[in-house]
Amino acid sequence: MKILYQAASLIEAHMIVHLLEQQHLHGRIDGEYLQGAIGELPASGMIRVMVAEQDFDAAQELITQWDAAQPPSAAAAPALAPAPSWGLLAAGFIAGVLCTAAYYHSAWRVVLQD
Repeated sequence: MKILYQAASLIEAHMIVHLLEQQHLHGRIDGEYLQGAIGELPASGMIRVMVAEQDFDAAQELITQWDAAQPPSAAAAPALAPAPSWGLLAAGFIAGVLCTAAYYHSAWRVVLQD
């Protein structure tokens, strides 16, 4: 068996294997269960799609066509910088001060009345 594709995620690897099965090519995923060994961390670089050596050329052509049909990644698009929300920060600070003052003011009333 030869390595056909290094998948970024387990979902991508299963998509590739199902694409191969549609063309009657047999593929398998190596490293599928490694993600359980490292917990919630992504198993990047460890998930590979393998095919038989006699199917490698046909599978590689299929992967080339599949990659060409994919939309450009979101990382290529320029990200918009979030505007600083100083007003929201100031409103939260003032609300915190007012809530704290109201709490201590009501607590002192209870202490003074007793």
